[in-house]
Amino acid sequence: MKLNKPVKICNNSLSLNVSKDGLAAFLKLDEAESFDDVQFDEILKEVQKYGIVLGFVSKMGPVKDDMIIISRGIPAVPGENAKVIPKVKPPAARIPKKEAKGKDKVNYRELGKIVNVPAGLFLLEKIPPTSGRPGKNIFGERIPTKEGKDVTIKCGPGVDLSEDGLRVTATVDGKFVMDKGRPCVLEEHVINGDVDMSVGNVVFCGKSLVVNGEVLPGFELKCRGDIRVKGLVNNARLLVGGKLEVSGGIIGEDADIKVKDDAKVHFMENVGFFETRGSLTVTDYIVQGNIMVRRNLTALDGKGAVIGGNYVLGGSMYVKELGSDAEVVTEVTVGLDHELNVRKKKLEAEKEFWPAKMNELLKNIGSLNEMKKKEGPSFPEDKKILLLKLNKMMPEVMEKTNELTEKEARLDDDLLKATEESIYVYGTAYPGIYAKIGNAARSVTDEESSVVIEFQKSTGKIHVRSITSEERNSVA
Repeated sequence: MKLNKPVKICNNSLSLNVSKDGLAAFLKLDEAESFDDVQFDEILKEVQKYGIVLGFVSKMGPVKDDMIIISRGIPAVPGENAKVIPKVKPPAARIPKKEAKGKDKVNYRELGKIVNVPAGLFLLEKIPPTSGRPGKNIFGERIPTKEGKDVTIKCGPGVDLSEDGLRVTATVDGKFVMDKGRPCVLEEHVINGDVDMSVGNVVFCGKSLVVNGEVLPGFELKCRGDIRVKGLVNNARLLVGGKLEVSGGIIGEDADIKVKDDAKVHFMENVGFFETRGSLTVTDYIVQGNIMVRRNLTALDGKGAVIGGNYVLGGSMYVKELGSDAEVVTEVTVGLDHELNVRKKKLEAEKEFWPAKMNELLKNIGSLNEMKKKEGPSFPEDKKILLLKLNKMMPEVMEKTNELTEKEARLDDDLLKATEESIYVYGTAYPGIYAKIGNAARSVTDEESSVVIEFQKSTGKIHVRSITSEERNSVA
């Protein structure tokens, strides 16, 4: 028997009420002044007559609004819906970074909008839905439960979903984004405008970073792969792990560019420092560059001019015009790549130190020996200790000096091999050019047309000769 309305029990002293969901039975004082006026066992017998069989209390509980609970059912517990939990946070809002912990100074160039992830990184985890737990009302009837809803993770490019559908992992290096709810790792990052305060410095670990505008002064681009800039790079810093292409130009004494592979730039003016481990192709001109190139430098399109500055190349130079009629100093070294240049500078520093150290040591030892010979037994004890110390130093200094001679010989051999590289000028070579090939150097004092500046092993000097028709046709 179910109760749709309150009924009187225990000689009309109490009223029995059942909640609409059947999960609780209540007693209310009717004619009785207190629940203690009726025996608990008598109450249970009366209540059971109405089909209540589950969840009886063991004793009379607290009274609230003249009512107490006599029986409680077991509510159904619904299943929990499936959840997708990020293990890596997707990009957040554009919040500038503080320069250091505990400091209030903020660098508005560091917006930190790209979330770089390596291949193999665990990005998202799905927690499956639960089935829930059914309940029972106070009449012993089963209360069904609702199962949690499942979700299916839909993936975009650059990620992998595990066979059980529970784990999302990056398959490429790139930026992690959620595109319409789909996890993606993109290998290309495109900036549709200038790199300015609204964008901040950019660090990207993917294959390609594209800027469809300019890179403004003071900003930095770092990319493990290629960088392509459609506009101007103005007094900015670029660190390129692949190739560089700048459709505009690179300008400014504060410009600092380092490229691991080949580079192609329209023009360059007053560039503070530019280095590439590959070749450099300039499609118009260079004015006052400070440039290091591991392979060749080519400027044969547009003006094809290289005017003023310092150029150190591991390969050869191919240009239309070199220098200018104003006789601007244009220093070009060919056949000297970065590694060879580092060795050469290190050797030059060692040559300034160790021979001087050797001479100083010999001089001091000679003076002390002369003093010892003159003073005999009265030769001071501190001078004896100093002489002993200097004599102990001598073998090490001699060894370093001998090593220096060997290093210099090896470097000379490598520099001699590098003398096969040359400077090819297909238009005009102007006075003011200072050419270095191997250990030889030469200034160009006369205006020359269509010439090759090269090293002649027979003379050990740099010579200027006319370009052959074969050499000219090779670049036509």
